[in-house]
Amino acid sequence: MRQLWTQAAVIALTAGTLGAPALASGQAGQRFTPNFPITQPAAPPPGETMQAPAGEAETLPRPTPIATQPLAAVAQSELPPPPAQAAAPAPQPVLRATPPKTVVTTTVTGPVVEVAGKPQVRIVESGDALDAIARGMGSTRAELVKLNDLEPPYRLKLGQKIKGPATTAKAYVVQTGDTMFAIAKRFNVTAAALAEENDLKAGSAIKKGQKLLLPDGFKDKGPIKTTQVIPGTPAATVAEATPTPAAQRPSTPAATPARQPVSTETREAATTSTTTLSVTGAVVTVAGPRQVHTVKSGDTLTAIARKFDMTVSELADANKLDPDKPLKLGAKIKGPATTQKAYSVQTGDTLGEIAKRFNVSVKALAAENNLRATASLKKGQKIALPDGFRDKGPIKTTTTSVGATRPTTPPANTYARVDSSAMSSPAPATPSSPIPYTASGGATRPSAPVAAQPITPPANTRPIIETAAAPTEAEIIASGKGKFAWPLRGEIISTFGVKGTGQRNDGLNIRAPQGTPVLSSADGEIAYAGNQVPTFGNLVLVKHADGWVTAYAHLSSTNVKMRQQVKQGEQLGTVGATGGVNEPQLHFEMRYAPTVKDKAKPVDPGLVLPR
Repeated sequence: MRQLWTQAAVIALTAGTLGAPALASGQAGQRFTPNFPITQPAAPPPGETMQAPAGEAETLPRPTPIATQPLAAVAQSELPPPPAQAAAPAPQPVLRATPPKTVVTTTVTGPVVEVAGKPQVRIVESGDALDAIARGMGSTRAELVKLNDLEPPYRLKLGQKIKGPATTAKAYVVQTGDTMFAIAKRFNVTAAALAEENDLKAGSAIKKGQKLLLPDGFKDKGPIKTTQVIPGTPAATVAEATPTPAAQRPSTPAATPARQPVSTETREAATTSTTTLSVTGAVVTVAGPRQVHTVKSGDTLTAIARKFDMTVSELADANKLDPDKPLKLGAKIKGPATTQKAYSVQTGDTLGEIAKRFNVSVKALAAENNLRATASLKKGQKIALPDGFRDKGPIKTTTTSVGATRPTTPPANTYARVDSSAMSSPAPATPSSPIPYTASGGATRPSAPVAAQPITPPANTRPIIETAAAPTEAEIIASGKGKFAWPLRGEIISTFGVKGTGQRNDGLNIRAPQGTPVLSSADGEIAYAGNQVPTFGNLVLVKHADGWVTAYAHLSSTNVKMRQQVKQGEQLGTVGATGGVNEPQLHFEMRYAPTVKDKAKPVDPGLVLPR
């Protein structure tokens, strides 16, 4: 037992000796570490306690202080990499759908007012009497005598003009931006008729506040409303690329692909409908056939005069009868002329179109006017309307133009991000589809722009005429009648049609002296003027309305240039012998195409031009 205590004392003394240098080192801020092993005494067995020997005081070793020192700083490179976290997907911007808009524009909004009209005028015809003319004008015999300075016995002469009282007329008050053509469209008349009523030209300038007289038979359709539909755009989503996680980024930075413009395809197939009017002339009152009475048994001149609302002397003078002599049975007694409705012909009108407007047959209309069904008409000619006609108004023809569909590209940033560190590295393979631009918070504006992708222009828009089938030759000829005049008059030395094996004349060859003026057959625009077409010499082509084209060849000289507007009867050039012909002549052609998509086909001028 004593031996155990002796060993414990030695150990305690040794520990106290080693604690001194440890304390000194701790005070100096250094850590002391022994370079030799330390052997600990064996612990007493369980249940056994160690007791000091009798007569010795128990001593315990002095506790050893513990040295402390702050931790050294750890470099960022020594830290382990953080676990990779998946980046949240960026929100995808959405382009909202734009609904189509309908824009309605109203023009020709002026009022219609009453103004003093022109004096009524009646040209005396056979059988006319002053009393009958007065009744037709809504006046009295005394008023007509005063207005025309007539003297008893008031005998009238054939062709004499009898002035009647002035009537009130309707007029339109011009507004800013109005044109003669727009006003004519509102009142369902032609611009030529409106201009003629006001002693103006169809293209004359008009001023705000000016009053334009409206022709007889006008029909006010109200202000013109033009509707335009602006197509909308469908909804679209712009996809953005998901950023690459930090843990998977390559060690060598690569060039970021250029941003591609995001295309949103929209349809711009706006449809525009244009309605044109034809047979727009006015319906007027004209003198009709004279009333005729066949003498029967018991008839007297006085009774017949009362029937015709005439005096006995007026009836006797009109029929060169002696009032004192009896009438012969079966004799024809002519009374005053009756009134009748007639249509005032406008440029381009035909009997077929007029018959269609008034719901009668062409045969009946021609018979009423002692004409052939194919007769040509002149502007201003009065066509008497048969009994039972019904006016359906001007004929409307609707032309629809359909715009081509094309994709549109909204404005987009087409700059590319340039990475200087990747200049020397090989470029990556071109992707098969556009790579979306990857957003970056630290992106800076590039030094050079990248060219935007080109946009393919839309295809030509061509009007489509709503026609069930191609027009027949008879319909083509009828549509041209009354619109064209002869470019010159002369001997026809070659007619239209086949001329032997493999030869054909698509027009007429007209002999005329050298230098004879060649006139435009109708209003139009010069489509060509030159001598570049073989065998035709100096050639002029004039494009007219409604698909017609006329050609004038072998000219010695030309007076017009391309895109020049010409009027009917305006000189285009002079007759010559250019293009290989052996004598001065004009080669004249007429061609027609129902739509711009069709090839113009030759038409025999002899069937279209007036005889």
